[in-house]
Amino acid sequence: EGGFLREERVQRGDTMASLLARLGIEERAAIDFIRQDRTTQTISRQLRPGKPIAARTTGGGELQALYFPISGKDAMIVIDRTAEGFKAQEIPVRLEPRIAMASGEIRHSLFGATDAAGIPDGIATQLADIFGGDIDFYRDLRKGDRFSVVYEMLHQDGQAVRSGRILTAEFTNNQKTFKAYWFVGDDGHGAFYGPDGKSLRKAFLRSPLEFSRVTSGFTSSRFHPVLQTWRAHKGVDYGAPIGTKVRSVADGVVEFAGKQGGYGNLLVIRHQGTYSTAYGHLNGFAAGL
Repeated sequence: EGGFLREERVQRGDTMASLLARLGIEERAAIDFIRQDRTTQTISRQLRPGKPIAARTTGGGELQALYFPISGKDAMIVIDRTAEGFKAQEIPVRLEPRIAMASGEIRHSLFGATDAAGIPDGIATQLADIFGGDIDFYRDLRKGDRFSVVYEMLHQDGQAVRSGRILTAEFTNNQKTFKAYWFVGDDGHGAFYGPDGKSLRKAFLRSPLEFSRVTSGFTSSRFHPVLQTWRAHKGVDYGAPIGTKVRSVADGVVEFAGKQGGYGNLLVIRHQGTYSTAYGHLNGFAAGL
């Protein structure tokens, strides 16, 4: 009734104030509520470029409703005008899956290639996970390697909200092609399989990090940077920014988590009762580990 529904996308450098101005919200009471309400503080923390936000306003700039999808959750924050004032709540949303296809060629790195192909980071990470038992994405990649992927993008009211699951993928590394197909069995559980019907789940991943580079490999003779002597280096060192997540290379049971000698923060995991892996020089541990 004489109102407007405006939709904007967060731009680099946006603040809550600049975003509300572009949405045509000029009502002081609405602006103060959005800034002070505990629920709406999530919006300020998730102002990432490209994120959609919509608002229904009157011709005079009075807010009637505001809609903001929450990252990582199938939900959105909705602000409504009521007789008692404004009310903010988190409500679930129904996302519609749509199929997307893309392909790319490795020039420098996997994530550089997926960025160039417009593939979301979540899909790129899944791609590395699927083929991580066959390809070390930090040492095995070659310039000219190619990949193709079919995946889901989840939409809400016609807008892409987040990436979903890879449905099928193909990766050619060093002239050898690997294929993967997502299949859900009668028990309702899904997994990736090759064209021969065998599961792609390997006993061990090739690398414990998603984003990293090898700074020192496993060798029987390495010049020790601190002791200034030649000695064996029975491990692989990775360089990565603080906060990078470390993944166990296989299912297992935590045997030790704490400080130990020159390893600093150390995590030891035993696998299948026979093998164990150790992760040292960690910045910290996940909560509850």
